[in-house]
Amino acid sequence: MRLFVRLIALMAVALLAASAFAQGTGTTSSLSGTVTTGGKALPGVTVMITSPSLLGTRTTVTGEGGGYNFSSLPPGVYTVKFELEGLQKSSQKVTLSLAQPSTADADLKVATVTEAITVTAAAPAVLETTEVTRNFTAKQVAELPVRRNIRDTVLLAPGTNSNGPNNQMTISGAPSYDNLFLVNGVVVNENLRGQPHDLFIEDAIQETTVIAAGGISAEYGRFTGGVVSSITKSGGNAFSGSLRDTMTNPNWIAKTDFRDSKGNAEPDHPSIRSNVYEGTLGGFVLRDRLWFFGAGRHTKGAPANGFNAAQTTLVTNLGFLNTINEDRYEGKLTGQVTQKHSLVASYLKVKTTELNNFFGSIYDLNSIVPSRQLPNSLKALAYNGVLSGNWLLEGQVSQKKFAFINSGGLDTDRIKGTLLLDSNARFNAPTFCGVCTPEERNNDSAVAKTSYYLNTKNMGNHSFVLGGELYKETRLVNNHQEASDFRVQSTGTAIFLPGDSTPYPRFDASTILRWQPILVLSTGSHFKTRSAFANDKWDLNSHWSFNVGVRYDKNVVHDASGNLVADDSAFAPRLGAMFDVKGNGRSRVNMSYARYVTKIVDGNVGGAANAAGTPATFNYAYKGPAVNPIDSSGKIIGTPVNPQ
Repeated sequence: MRLFVRLIALMAVALLAASAFAQGTGTTSSLSGTVTTGGKALPGVTVMITSPSLLGTRTTVTGEGGGYNFSSLPPGVYTVKFELEGLQKSSQKVTLSLAQPSTADADLKVATVTEAITVTAAAPAVLETTEVTRNFTAKQVAELPVRRNIRDTVLLAPGTNSNGPNNQMTISGAPSYDNLFLVNGVVVNENLRGQPHDLFIEDAIQETTVIAAGGISAEYGRFTGGVVSSITKSGGNAFSGSLRDTMTNPNWIAKTDFRDSKGNAEPDHPSIRSNVYEGTLGGFVLRDRLWFFGAGRHTKGAPANGFNAAQTTLVTNLGFLNTINEDRYEGKLTGQVTQKHSLVASYLKVKTTELNNFFGSIYDLNSIVPSRQLPNSLKALAYNGVLSGNWLLEGQVSQKKFAFINSGGLDTDRIKGTLLLDSNARFNAPTFCGVCTPEERNNDSAVAKTSYYLNTKNMGNHSFVLGGELYKETRLVNNHQEASDFRVQSTGTAIFLPGDSTPYPRFDASTILRWQPILVLSTGSHFKTRSAFANDKWDLNSHWSFNVGVRYDKNVVHDASGNLVADDSAFAPRLGAMFDVKGNGRSRVNMSYARYVTKIVDGNVGGAANAAGTPATFNYAYKGPAVNPIDSSGKIIGTPVNPQ
């Protein structure tokens, strides 16, 4: 919290100084176009835009080449009006999508009578930049047979699939951990494996944009795959809301007709209904000055993984339900300080309790974690300022926090807290330690950018962006593998007696006793990246447009022992060219060259040789008497014994 306050103060100072160091947050859109009369550029035309998504109105004047530009606009449907004395007024509707530029051109006629021309709709061009993007609105996703979460939405886009480890998402062939996921401009990647956390309420999502390839703007960094940006709703000058109850039941899922390798048919799906309740409400406190949006989501007894909460232990077939109880809350305020300066504050909190968590295959219920907590949250404060008609300044500070609490065994006793394993499964105690230091995975970010639009008569239109970012990621973990720091690798497989679900381990000369203490406690790993970038979207004429950008990233990384493990930097050029065959936006050829630089994470360079927080391993050969020895038929000789 102290760092977050410092970041807010830092952003305030940066804004007052009109600093040029910043990076785009992926929460806005832009609109540009050219106004002509009789096919010739028309300077001095007043262009005004209004939208239910925009606080107030925005106005600019076309330059000497007839061009205009509006940057940093919230996505939505806009009305664009063109006006110049002596010429007919014109207006048209255009839809702006998240993190994608849009175009609205106009050709004004000489006014012979008082009249106005209204264009009600226009088909969008196939591409407006060299980036390969796909935008999905909440309405589109709701009409498709997919879940309304970010993961299923992303997998609708070309160049994406779920063939990473454990079905994790990959984009453009990059590793599954190496994509950038943003919600309201906040990085929501999980620190270790890079997958997006579920920091959203489905009915609150306004739209999601997937940028998969093609010379992605230098505003985005720390990835080699793609960028996924989602924003939530923001209220407005009208009150609106929704209520939803989503019901699921594994019994409603049809069974497969195929049989397993042993010829067994798929067992019946249990009838366990779970409900997810959602509610949203948005509106205004002061019309055109202060909007609010709030949302909530509650579920109890939902499956922790997949669609089926019912689980069974190996061999013993003891049934239990692996479920989650979860509440999600979101609040957002959008305010206009003055006509040219606005602020957006957003907060989202997820309170998750997982019941009966387990790791790997287990024989008994002693291996279950009865209840663990997974708190997750994000908060962000964004600023948008129009310094002049063509010059804008943006900034955002954000913080994301996530933790594992009680995630493991709760008894440090050397009997009840020691994990037993055989060649097939685990038993006797849960994996990991639930009474040790909670694991934390957090990030903080301070970003800002300045953009300037230049319209020329002979050299086309330039949309310059200059900026930078300070990004910090931390992970605090003392990775105890068991609550007692002991495990036993028993001989062969456990023995089970008829009518008895107790696993009886076998100890003999082949048994290994393993002690795994944390010899050096972690102080947390710290990853810091300072970035600067410049980018120019250059529309030369109706046939040619270019993207010219470069990004610089400087990494300083200290591992959990405090050792400096990375101090490097890299430049990443982003170049693209697009040729419009007929100059009408219908057929375009796209060419690009780009370099993308991955981020350093705790799973590779950041923690590869780190001792702090990592368990040491001491193996001891068991020298005691044989426990549960078996005869030639596999039956226990003598009275069976079990640690519990």
